[in-house]
Amino acid sequence: MRGTVALLSIVSVLFTFVGVAVAKEMSGQVTAVNVEKGTLTVKSEKMEAGFDCETGSLLKNVKAGDYVTVEYKEKNGKKVVTKITPMKKKTSGGY
Repeated sequence: MRGTVALLSIVSVLFTFVGVAVAKEMSGQVTAVNVEKGTLTVKSEKMEAGFDCETGSLLKNVKAGDYVTVEYKEKNGKKVVTKITPMKKKTSGGY
């Protein structure tokens, strides 16, 4: 019994710290791209957010007006993009 409680406590602590590093996601329209600075701004229905990119190559095919899904992690208080996926246009005209 004590072993089970100890194991559950350890697992709980690990999930608490590992959860901080889990990637987050945001989808919306790109409103600004700065390849030189490695920055991107995306506007969703709820908010607009600025991102830094781990590598400038992530931005090479992205332009203002595109609809994308951005995967990011929080690092030193900044949102850092790890992956950008273009959103496919629906046949009804929306995204």
